[in-house]
Amino acid sequence: MSARHQNYPELGSEVRLPAALWRSSLRTLRDYGALKSEGLVYLAGVVAAPKQMVVTSVLALGHQAQGGTVVVTKEEARWLLRTLRSRDEKLFAQVHSHAGAAFHSGGDDDHATSFHTGFLSVVVPRFGSGIERIEQCAVHEYRKGRFEELPAEDVARRFDIFDPEVDRGPPPRAVQPPWWSWRRYAKRPR
Repeated sequence: MSARHQNYPELGSEVRLPAALWRSSLRTLRDYGALKSEGLVYLAGVVAAPKQMVVTSVLALGHQAQGGTVVVTKEEARWLLRTLRSRDEKLFAQVHSHAGAAFHSGGDDDHATSFHTGFLSVVVPRFGSGIERIEQCAVHEYRKGRFEELPAEDVARRFDIFDPEVDRGPPPRAVQPPWWSWRRYAKRPR
């Protein structure tokens, strides 16, 4: 079965997010902020377990700077859907910036990209300026027909922003010669 056709994970699921993708999201939002505009990117990936999402890409529409709002055009929405389909990924979250405080505005509620249970909406304050950690943002989850803000402790618990490492296996052991080899090299009494 394709990854896109798997069910969305359960409410309260863990989100595994490579740190490089998180930093890339923030850079994009800061670029828009330099133009005094809100920015928007999407987090997409695969469902790894019933309660775990793994983000494998950040999708940036390249939308025009629009000031205090972001309006996604039909063409941009079609691009997003085509890209998700071609990568066999699911859309998990939208990450967008506000000029000031992080909160979910009425526009954010009405014009979210998705309204499936468990969809996440991350609001980054101050156009991302000085923001490094997701706990500095407001994270909302769609449940019971509306977006509800997650407490900071839930955000810290549910988001695993990690730097991938290569698993090199155990360190090498010193090679011991066979037990009988000591005889060959031992000095014989003369």
